[in-house]
Amino acid sequence: MTLLSFERVSKRYLDLGVHEQVVLDDVSFEVAAGTSVGVWGPRRSGKSTLLRIAAGIELPDAGAVRFRGRDVARLSDRERARLVRSEIGLAPASWRETRNVRVVEQVALPLLSGGASMREASVRARAVLERVGATSRADAPIFELSPGERTRVAIARGLVRDPSLLLVDEPALTPSPAERDELYALLRSLAGERGLTVLVASEDLAAIRTARHAMTISDGRLRSSQRAGRVVPFPEGRAQRGG
Repeated sequence: MTLLSFERVSKRYLDLGVHEQVVLDDVSFEVAAGTSVGVWGPRRSGKSTLLRIAAGIELPDAGAVRFRGRDVARLSDRERARLVRSEIGLAPASWRETRNVRVVEQVALPLLSGGASMREASVRARAVLERVGATSRADAPIFELSPGERTRVAIARGLVRDPSLLLVDEPALTPSPAERDELYALLRSLAGERGLTVLVASEDLAAIRTARHAMTISDGRLRSSQRAGRVVPFPEGRAQRGG
């Protein structure tokens, strides 16, 4: 069953309020429920915008995004907010933070905003932190975390509502090879969990190899050695050469 589909999606922004910049251009693909997909591309290729649109945070200027067959743009604001809260988790590359907020509070925030009690949210947040291997940092302030630990916390926050789709933006922003290897092992583990669909976007080919299928994006368009716009099995030879 198709969980998420993009149908000729385009997105444009005004650069400095003057020049129109095409960020996504006629993008089409489908993601089956329960699978994992990697989106590889260089910086400013449109990866992050693709994830924000997939998350329902932004809407396309043209085309349709469907989640479980429903056109997200045609949902009311309340319906779209409910969809994002209950079905889709986003682990962004960065987030705004308050200096003294603890990790467990950061992860619990989506539950608190949804009406959960502090106790319920804290228990759930600690369970998800254990799931991503960050239990020992639960009571640490956010500002003390390493880049790799920040990514784990972002993933935990994306998972805290038990979504069916997890979107992970650029998990490779740590200078430590050891942290990267641990994060990629975590992503491979999540990609194998039953009932969870994972979409990872990165400029690091090793991050994309944590997924079962792959797409390439550049200049806002999907590029593939196979039929354009199709989510295809990752080419083994290219994966090996990617080191």
